[in-house]
Formats: sequence, C-alpha cells, structure tokens
Amino acid sequence: MAETLPPLPPEPPPGVPPGAPPPTSDPLPWEQPGYPFLEALFETAKLVLTRPSEAFARMSLTVDLARPILYAILFGWIGMVASQIYNLALRGVLMNMLPLPGAWRGFAMPTAWSVATMVLAPVFVLLGVFLWSAVVHLFLVLVGGANSGFGATVRVICYASTVQVLNVIPFCGGFLAMLWALVLEILGLAVAHRTSQGKSALAVLLPLALCCACGLLLAVAFGAAIAAAIANLR
Repeated sequence: MAETLPPLPPEPPPGVPPGAPPPTSDPLPWEQPGYPFLEALFETAKLVLTRPSEAFARMSLTVDLARPILYAILFGWIGMVASQIYNLALRGVLMNMLPLPGAWRGFAMPTAWSVATMVLAPVFVLLGVFLWSAVVHLFLVLVGGANSGFGATVRVICYASTVQVLNVIPFCGGFLAMLWALVLEILGLAVAHRTSQGKSALAVLLPLALCCACGLLLAVAFGAAIAAAIANLR
C-alpha cells in the first residue's frame, strides 16, 4: 500500500515573510471595544514592537480611523515632549558652557517655542500622519502595491508611530525611532495591502531618496552661488 504524503503547507500571502504567524481574527487590543484603555495601549504597543507581522495582520481595515489616529497622537505627543525637554536641557547646558556674546544668544531657539511645540504636538502629529501617509500611498500606487485603499496606509503609519516612545532615550532615541519606523512601515504596508515587501520598501524609501537628492542639489547650487559671489569680489 502506497504511503500517503502529508499535504504541503499553504503558501504565505504576499507581503508576509516565511515563518510569520498566521493571520488571526483576534483584533488588536486597542481596537477591541471595552478593553481597558491603558492596558490596550500597552499591549498593542508591545505587540507592534515585538511581533510586528502579527500586529499588522491583526489590524482591522474597517474599524473607525479615529482609534488608530488617537493612538498615533498619544505616542507622537510622548515623543515630542521628551525631545523638547532634552532640547531645553541641552540648550541650557551649552549656553552656560559656551561664552557666546549677547548677539549670538539671540539666535538660540526661545524656550517659549519649545513649550508651544509640546502643547501643539497633537496638531503636528496629525498633520504629519496624513502628509506622510499621502506621500507613501502615492508611491505605493506608482509601484503597483496599493491594494487596500488610503485608509490602510493611514492605519499602518499610525501604528508604526509606536516607536516615537524611543525619543525618551537621550541623544540617539530620535534616530533609532526613525529607523525602526521605516522597518515597521515596510512590514505593515506589505501585510495591509497584500503586496510584496519590495514594493512597500520602494513606497517608503523612494520619497526619502528623492528628498535627499533634492537637498543635495540645493546644497550644490547654493555652494556654487557662494563661490561665484566670492570670485566676483576679487
């Protein structure tokens, strides 16, 4: 009697790396009605940071956008407040250590601006979420990876903002948050839009590459203009 071979495991859906946990119907704690507020916030953040593929697979594409946006505002606010507190502390130390004349001290960012930034942080976070989502979604459309609509992109950007909590780490926290956010966005877009991680990476990294290229061109043009002005003075 011929031995029956076991069936092959199913292929993972596009955008989900091999070995990733299978999709589950259990939603994110933050999206579950009646879940305690702080517990839902903590459990969702832990899931996004430690098991991002599972977190984005559990992310609902139909729940009201207000929940993911509130989530992004909370973590973005924490990050902005922490960064501004460190800026104030560092600026105070530098102003006391460096013997700057009064005229140069006037160029320092006033404390009132840092306080205003902390107070208006929710507005800045909201604008940043939608602007960056629009840019990423546009490039996702261009590379042929937008399969779930603009709302899915907004949700991914919102939950990827969990990493803003890293701004509480002095000096390197902001840089680490930026890098980790890019990784989470690439993973999240691939899962939410049912596309490949290559396309989601292009959608996230191409705008940054274009910005860097434009900045380099402006720097070169500015440097050439200064060199020409100096040459004319001779």
